[in-house]
Amino acid sequence: MKRNLYLNVQEKETALSRFLEAFSHIQPGRERISVIHSLGRITAEAVYARYSSPSYNSCAMDGIAVISAHTKGASESHPLRLIYEKDYLDVDTGDMIMPPYDAVIMAEDLIETEDGEGYTIIAPTHPFAHVRAIGEDIVAKEMILPTGHRIRAIDISVLISAGITEIEVIKKPVVGIIPTGDEMIEYTEPLEDGKIIETNSWMFENLVTENDGIGHRYPILPDDLELIRQKLTEAVSECDMVIINAGSSAGRDDYTIHAIQELGEVYTHGVAIKPGKPVILSKIQNKPVIGLPGYPVSSYLTFTEFVLPVMNMYCRTGGFVRQQKQVTAKLSKTLMSGLKYEEYVRVKLGIVENELVASPLERGAGASMSLVRADGFCVIPQDKEGILAHENIQVKLVKDMEQIRKTLVLIGSHDLILDVINDLMMEEGRDTCLSSTHVGSMAGLIALQKKEAHMAPSHLLDEKDGSYNTAITREMFPNEKMVIIKGVRRRQGFIVKKGNPLNIQSIHDIMHGVRYINRQRGAGTRVLFDYLLKKEGISKKDISGYEYEAATHMSVAVAVQKDNADVGMGIYSCAKALDLDFIEVGFEEYDFVTYEKYLELPAVREFIHVLKGEAFKKRLDMLGGYGCEECGQICFI
Repeated sequence: MKRNLYLNVQEKETALSRFLEAFSHIQPGRERISVIHSLGRITAEAVYARYSSPSYNSCAMDGIAVISAHTKGASESHPLRLIYEKDYLDVDTGDMIMPPYDAVIMAEDLIETEDGEGYTIIAPTHPFAHVRAIGEDIVAKEMILPTGHRIRAIDISVLISAGITEIEVIKKPVVGIIPTGDEMIEYTEPLEDGKIIETNSWMFENLVTENDGIGHRYPILPDDLELIRQKLTEAVSECDMVIINAGSSAGRDDYTIHAIQELGEVYTHGVAIKPGKPVILSKIQNKPVIGLPGYPVSSYLTFTEFVLPVMNMYCRTGGFVRQQKQVTAKLSKTLMSGLKYEEYVRVKLGIVENELVASPLERGAGASMSLVRADGFCVIPQDKEGILAHENIQVKLVKDMEQIRKTLVLIGSHDLILDVINDLMMEEGRDTCLSSTHVGSMAGLIALQKKEAHMAPSHLLDEKDGSYNTAITREMFPNEKMVIIKGVRRRQGFIVKKGNPLNIQSIHDIMHGVRYINRQRGAGTRVLFDYLLKKEGISKKDISGYEYEAATHMSVAVAVQKDNADVGMGIYSCAKALDLDFIEVGFEEYDFVTYEKYLELPAVREFIHVLKGEAFKKRLDMLGGYGCEECGQICFI
């Protein structure tokens, strides 16, 4: 047969762009599978928890369960004796804590009485000390995984804990792989002179597997035009796309191009890259068919350059980190540790001002969601009592560093909309994602000052004029050009049980023994609550539970739902999510503070684009309690 001459060899980007445009109709398929078989799969939609975890108030330590009110007055000068079944019960880690018992004292802090029939304590305890409250780790109806997330082993554990048994995932494309060549033999055959063990197809099959596809390898074909034509027809009918290896060059026995031309349309034969020039980009029966050269290096290079982009159209993702890498990062806050253990701390990573910053996540042994959120681990050696803020640390990665580089880092106030924004940024294959750490508005602004975040979600009230965020931004950043990206107006108020059994109507009704759950220091919600107390002349001491803190609005809501508290201040959307009642205090402004120069960052531009989008507004309507009239507007400070 006449040699195949390369006509109109194309630049790589031109050839690829033209080829992908021909298959713009390809959309990721979806399928529902069992959670226990979902390792490595990609979520097709956001996943929400059905159950809280733990689902009951549980003992966090071995010791005794006590009625905290019965321990008041205990001190070293006035030891207090506790009587079995009147003041305490013996408990082990994981046991259920039932009313009237509401706290646990560790075994190490107990002094056994001389008669052996009780214990003496020398310090009082407080409600929920050493108790894992309902929903401490996972709260029913909160988002566990966003769209486009690669499911890991720890994710499966969390999904099962949250009551998820089946999950909607992206369907893996089936990629047909046809090896050709008279000189090729299978690896199971004895090697003879003039024969070559065929290996490329096995490399392709595993590359397909690594990149979320299913490789379907066909037997080796001899250099025979009719056999190649028949096998191509069969493979196209059975698979989503087809790779045919070897026979794409200019040899007299290279029949691939002729078979493809007879069956379909050739877009490119020959690309201006070395090695890898003899690439065929074509279409048969409206499916991609790619001819790759036979030399192993060329075949590998052209697979990554031409096959993967097409697979990504089916999968909406590329490969993943196959080896654990280690990077150097600046620690955002001090980590203390004991000398007993080498401690592994889960961290979120982000690049701010060209510096990799590590923000520690929850350190509790039961905080499995922190593993889902973590980008890596830093290790505190056994001979160190901690690591100071701003020190450089080594982080072992569990996520792809390339994705971390595209991460927008938010530290500050919590709201359910952060999960929604992240989900929308991940949806449709966008190039950025959002990492949010919930520490409260003030702590977030401090992190922004220290260049440890790209922006700080905030809702800090100025008592003088009733405005939000502007005054504190001017005060904390007097010599910087700052902006406030307007977020949402949200309904803030008191979350109470369904039916409001205690008839709570105002802040005055929270006094006199009503169990309150507060937010952490520096949280905008706590600032608002303190403002209301001051305005009404109410002392913090009159609020039972003022020191009982929760890190998020959803944690407040679940505490009320599960009777760990009677009332807490939070946002309407969390009350609605858990079917609780809500007594409105008013609307507040939840915004995003950042540096003016950060407006040029691609991730920030994408963030603003999502805020202004119709999809975000629809999701807000579903959550309830939000106004979005100013979403995405920029206010220069």
